[in-house]
Amino acid sequence: MLPNPFQGAIMTEHEKIPEDVGSIALRFLDLKGKTREIRVPLNMWEVVKEDGMSFDSSNVGFADVSESDMVAIPDPSTMKIIERNDEKIAAFICDIQWPDGSRFKGDPRYLLKKTMDELADEGMEIKIKPEYEFHILDPETKEPYDQGNYIDGRVEYTDMVGELTKAVERYDMTVEKIHHEAAAGQYEIEPLPYDDPLQAADDFMIIKDIVKRKVREKGAYATFMPKPVAKDAGNGFHVHMSLFKDSKYLFSADELNEEAAGFIGGLLNHAKALSAVVSPTINSYKRLIPGYEAPVYISWGGENRSVLVRIPAYGTEEQKKGRIEFRAGDATANIYLMLNSLIRAGMNGMKNSMDPGEEMKEDLFQLTTEEIEKKGIEILPADLGEALDELEKDEIIRSSLGESYEHYVRLKQKEVEQFNLSVTDWEMKEYIDY
Repeated sequence: MLPNPFQGAIMTEHEKIPEDVGSIALRFLDLKGKTREIRVPLNMWEVVKEDGMSFDSSNVGFADVSESDMVAIPDPSTMKIIERNDEKIAAFICDIQWPDGSRFKGDPRYLLKKTMDELADEGMEIKIKPEYEFHILDPETKEPYDQGNYIDGRVEYTDMVGELTKAVERYDMTVEKIHHEAAAGQYEIEPLPYDDPLQAADDFMIIKDIVKRKVREKGAYATFMPKPVAKDAGNGFHVHMSLFKDSKYLFSADELNEEAAGFIGGLLNHAKALSAVVSPTINSYKRLIPGYEAPVYISWGGENRSVLVRIPAYGTEEQKKGRIEFRAGDATANIYLMLNSLIRAGMNGMKNSMDPGEEMKEDLFQLTTEEIEKKGIEILPADLGEALDELEKDEIIRSSLGESYEHYVRLKQKEVEQFNLSVTDWEMKEYIDY
């Protein structure tokens, strides 16, 4: 049984709740990656910090109705003071426990912590830097709010970038860059610096909320949906990773050393099963099609943006020392599960010296299907159902979901079933006259 992190601990000056705070927000991600929140009045704080707050976990996908009681325990180090409608709120990200105080071993945040602890036991640590892409849409028509293009310098777009930068930094998070992306109404945020995966996942919960609320203030609507606009590039969640042992880079920027080759080999060998975790929705696979800057070919390369895993050549001198970038994920994933599965896949590749195959130096998007097959390149699953089938066959990625595996698959299979039962506008237009 693991103790409440508050018990016996003294909150630092930075972690103390300011006197002008009106309420407490207890937050966590459900299995689908959506933020859940329990709002608690400030006068309940002494109880909550010792005992947490109970909730029905069957309604968030964690357990069956027959064993649904769980407790959200606030992590004191995650406190952010946010303002909503002239009220100050102390928001905490929570760990999930059973009522007897034992860990829920399907808690996505716990699973990521566990992987990081195992790395630490081997004298290793991993640092990551994500890239978040999102669209700003007209709230009524859901069409792109602007017609800008990549790093568009026109004032109406740079003003939005500046406001988002200030809003994020107000919460003690540093941004490397925010810019307009290639598609109309599309933007990208890159936080800084490289951070441990847990911190990066915690921060994304806050950044996503900031973006949505700030854009709403401008009379628009922000979405991280993978493919909100049918005939344009979609939104990805790229993950840059650097691995260290005894504080030294294990990946080399100058050559594909043994460690990097194994890590990349693991990502590629497990790529099909990973899809069910990192690209976990019906809509994800409408982004993952050739021709829209999204990776579909299970391959690696240097600066090549048409591959699944690449070794970027840009960045600060520190960033150039050794990192790899995984490009297939999107923000509909539970970010803790995404990062955990990626790390597990890469580490399994290192452990077993998995071969990443030949480096792809050409633009794979320009090759025909026959040319791709001739090179022996496999393709990511075409839809969520296929990805779930691959997940079932992959012990490493299955185990990365811990005790949530069966519940996760059940939720995702239900999405597939619901979609298959629906009739789309396209089908009505195409077939109604039969």
